[in-house]
Amino acid sequence: MTVSVGIVDYQMGNLRSVQKGIERTGNIATISSNPTELAKNTHLILPGVGAFGDAMNELNRRDLVSFIKDWAGSGKPFLGICLGMQLLMDSSSEGGQHEGLGILSGKVLRFEQPVGKSPMKIPHMGWNQICSTIPSDPMFDGLTDRPYVYFVHSYYVVPQNPSDVWLQTEYGDLFCAGVKRNNIMATQFHPEKSQKEGLHLLANWCKQE
Repeated sequence: MTVSVGIVDYQMGNLRSVQKGIERTGNIATISSNPTELAKNTHLILPGVGAFGDAMNELNRRDLVSFIKDWAGSGKPFLGICLGMQLLMDSSSEGGQHEGLGILSGKVLRFEQPVGKSPMKIPHMGWNQICSTIPSDPMFDGLTDRPYVYFVHSYYVVPQNPSDVWLQTEYGDLFCAGVKRNNIMATQFHPEKSQKEGLHLLANWCKQE
């Protein structure tokens, strides 16, 4: 069944790439900053590239905060991507302390060099493997247990509730690469830039009801 995906436009995401990714799964994607138009869809994506504080300012300026919170609480499929995942948290330390959407409890922190290990490059950029904390995860149908996906970020999410951690990746230390609670899912990596593995994940997400 074809689904319609609304992509939240707040001028801080690689919107067209996300739209093309959804379209390549055989589904429909619409980019909009109008809550009325976005509400017509069956699924919603909050993308994001850039600084946390600027993103929250744009969401507030466009009166999108209450819409996003209402959708997240509606039970309908919701996907955050990269900065769109970080915005779900209570706060971020990027460029000072900034309040987030608070849809999930947690904070966003900057990578630090690991103690007693080789220095690592920051931002974390390029291909890395993810693994799911969910046995027989339906989102991994058709994928290996540890697919490679594409990351680019200097900050990472620390959920307050360990049960919200969905995906994990190792970079220096193990960190949360994806969160999930009920209808809410989000990834730190970019599925739309992760070639066939990422498109497969998007296709599996579009099957969520």
